[in-house]
Amino acid sequence: MIVTDVRNRFVTASWTQRIADRWNSAYPAMRTILDTVITAQRAAERPTVDVARLERVRREMGQQDRGTFKACTRSPGGFSIFDAFSQVREVVNVTSIGHADAGAILRLCAELADAVAESAVARGAERAPVPRQPVDGGRPERAHSEQTEGGTR
Repeated sequence: MIVTDVRNRFVTASWTQRIADRWNSAYPAMRTILDTVITAQRAAERPTVDVARLERVRREMGQQDRGTFKACTRSPGGFSIFDAFSQVREVVNVTSIGHADAGAILRLCAELADAVAESAVARGAERAPVPRQPVDGGRPERAHSEQTEGGTR
């Protein structure tokens, strides 16, 4: 199935469409790369990567592609830019720099990185600042005694 709907309240619709387009062009190659690396590493006497982690990434990327990925059990299924970014970075780590589709994968990774960063900035602006409170409760004499007693209080 092809990703058609990427939603994130902090990322514009045109940006999510670019992510969906890049995902759709890079996903088949990423899946092939993961299949190849996993097969080769299973046959290797001494694997050089964590095969179980790559299998999890492959499974989760398939869920992302189908729109059924859940970041946690209570969340609705969908496409997560945060998790997709993490998964694509795992693929980048095992992709040969000379691979024919490396450019498409890296462009997707960059697009996701920008979306994650933009989303983090937007979420930070949305949150109210938390007032700072002194660790010692505002009593300097207690703070001094806790420091001299090695923090046992």
